[in-house]
Amino acid sequence: MTTNLLGMASPPRGRGRDWSQGRRLRRSCLASRRVGTGCHASRPRTKTWFSTLLESSLEVLGSKVPVVALCVCLQLPLAVASPAHAILKGNPNAKIPRNAEAALRRSTPVVNSEMAEIQKLLEDVASLLRIPQRKQWDKMGQKLTECRDKVRNPSVMEAILKDVTAGEEAQRQVRENIESMDVAFGQVLRGIEYKDATYSTKYLSVALSNVNTVELAQVRGLPYSLPRDLVAKYPVLTGRAQVRLTIRKKAGSPKLYVLDEETRQDSVGTVTIDLDGFSAPVTSGQLLTNIKSRKYDGIEILQDLNGTALIMNAKKGAFAQASEAEGAAEMDGGEPASSGEFVPKTLPLEIFQTGEFEPFYNQQLDVLEMEYPILPMSVFGAVVMSHDSADANKSSTENFFIYKFDESMGGLAGLSFDEGQFSVVGYVTSGADLVAQVEGGDVIEKVEILSGGDRLRRPGA
Repeated sequence: MTTNLLGMASPPRGRGRDWSQGRRLRRSCLASRRVGTGCHASRPRTKTWFSTLLESSLEVLGSKVPVVALCVCLQLPLAVASPAHAILKGNPNAKIPRNAEAALRRSTPVVNSEMAEIQKLLEDVASLLRIPQRKQWDKMGQKLTECRDKVRNPSVMEAILKDVTAGEEAQRQVRENIESMDVAFGQVLRGIEYKDATYSTKYLSVALSNVNTVELAQVRGLPYSLPRDLVAKYPVLTGRAQVRLTIRKKAGSPKLYVLDEETRQDSVGTVTIDLDGFSAPVTSGQLLTNIKSRKYDGIEILQDLNGTALIMNAKKGAFAQASEAEGAAEMDGGEPASSGEFVPKTLPLEIFQTGEFEPFYNQQLDVLEMEYPILPMSVFGAVVMSHDSADANKSSTENFFIYKFDESMGGLAGLSFDEGQFSVVGYVTSGADLVAQVEGGDVIEKVEILSGGDRLRRPGA
């Protein structure tokens, strides 16, 4: 008996000995059936080559067989996604920002339609640049050219400036940002012309940074309303705030921090953090209130056993006192807290899911079900509120940590195993190299509010 290319038995081509024996066996079975001896019941059923091939195909293709068969019969093209599209659609890396700048940019509300279109085009280019093979250079060039034409259009410029309501100085700054954006577009187009992904990515980042600066100048508070019970009980940050941590090496340590790109060493360094009230208004508002109350000045930094988190536990007891003069100078419009101020014991877990219009409270996200937060934890330097010790759907009102995330310790597509389970309030935007060197036992000398203190609202305000 012969076999075909799939290794299955082929039908006989002639009347050989095996075929003759098979015919005699069938005749004897027919005779036995007439007398009721039941030959078919005792003899195992022999599979033909076609039935074997069909059953194997069904096992491989499963439920797709009817669709494939219909397409073959009607000569219709099968709908098969391109490899590049499949990578972008199914890979969480394409859906979750993987650095602080991108996460904060996507969290910024966009109120101007022209800026929204420019940002969308640039984000599309960024996604196309991440495709490892067969980059669509022509398509990227078309999108960049469209962006450049927009910012050079006087009517578009007028529409963008119209939404900047903070005064002439703010409008002048926005004009400078748009000019810088235009220059960056030209550099990206040059990189696309020479098919240089590294060069294009560098200047695309500059363009996106300017886009975010313009959008921040157009935002006026939160674009949604918070539940009344939360506003009555907790402080709220209605925008972006920036704070600076001054960190000192623990006493007696022979090590020094390497600063300024390895040109200077010192026992003291600074880290800048951007707190995002757009996606975590309640949680970031509480953390900023703690900072104004000096709850972290002088504390010793703890570190988890794996060395992946720098833990900041607030000082216990009454709030530290601050003079009104110090508060006005240091806290950028915020009022110094008094020792009698009410502090709730827990915060609701606050997570803003991508694609939604407001944050969720007291519930975690399921990344396996494609639920991704706008502020991901899977970013080095993520600032995260600790869980309440008794309830994982609550956050601590005082304790937070800086997450030293590394993709090598991640799970699905390099994401943190805890993604979507904590309230992320912001990111380290300057001093990430110092964060990597900080160890347990180092001390926070002080935390200062650089900007955004005037956007903090007291409970009930």
